[in-house]
Amino acid sequence: MKDSLTGCVECLGALDHCHGTLVFHSHGAVECTDDACVLLHAVRHTLVVDCSAVAGGCTCVEVTEQLRAS
Repeated sequence: MKDSLTGCVECLGALDHCHGTLVFHSHGAVECTDDACVLLHAVRHTLVVDCSAVAGGCTCVEVTEQLRAS
């Protein structure tokens, strides 16, 4: 449940977390949409997605498919 003053229960409780989205790429790389995030662990992120779910797609999916085809 969100606190109406802070908007984030994790912030209010001083819990280690990130407000960004963690993105797993098909070639094994992981990145976060929050530039300030330095710990790329899934447990720190509420939102975790595969790069194919990113709006506009991700070029690593195309590269991986081309490598598999060759």
